[in-house]
Amino acid sequence: MILYHASSSYYSMIARLALLAAEVPFESRRMDIHLAKEQLSDWYLKINPHMTVPALVDGHTTLIDSHDILRYASERAGERWLDQQRDLLPSIDAAVSRHYDIPIERLTFGKAFLTIAPLRFIFPRILQKMIRKLEAERATSADPQAIDQKIKLNRERLAYFTQGNLLEKLNVEREHVRAYLQSLPAPEQMLFGDRLSSADIVTAVLLGRLKMIGEYGLVGQGSKLDQWFDRMQGSQPFKRADIWTRFQPWRIMLKY
Repeated sequence: MILYHASSSYYSMIARLALLAAEVPFESRRMDIHLAKEQLSDWYLKINPHMTVPALVDGHTTLIDSHDILRYASERAGERWLDQQRDLLPSIDAAVSRHYDIPIERLTFGKAFLTIAPLRFIFPRILQKMIRKLEAERATSADPQAIDQKIKLNRERLAYFTQGNLLEKLNVEREHVRAYLQSLPAPEQMLFGDRLSSADIVTAVLLGRLKMIGEYGLVGQGSKLDQWFDRMQGSQPFKRADIWTRFQPWRIMLKY
């Protein structure tokens, strides 16, 4: 079993934490998505036509979305996770679905653009270069429809980050996060009881991202959720999953 992932990728973090917490052994294949842009390569396109990370290859089965990898980990964890309790599963699934409704890229880059002014010029140029590269490769690609979808997505990203009022947009994303956090139960141990669930996995990665981008105030210092996150950070799966709670640009440059 091979997990294709990137160190800095939010959704890769979910996949890593889910597999490690479920004690699912896997081979790690870290992808250079920033400099070499391996996610756009022909060989990876055959694995994941969406050209995103993570992707999990288990024999003849390939999962190309962190949500699917999370479900897979939950199934492998069995009774060790609360997802297996029928009375709790609807609440857990609802929390996970609400988490995936949060546009994490918009929150992350919206905050970065407002605090690091040069990024407002650098990131759009990176996107434009990526679009041109995809357009040039479309004619010879084994999957031109997938290339077209990626071009469309990147054009939408470019429009979002270059048009309109960024502060207003960031405030909208903050409200998305605030609403999600307020919808969670106040945990005594884990979010839904005495054991892990899929909701614990995605929420731990979300809170790590909030710390990294300086938005942890949305959680509330000393709250039960804050105390729960302290416990999660102390767990071995969290430590091994390489969840970024601070930005590490040198790791992008060093490709690991």
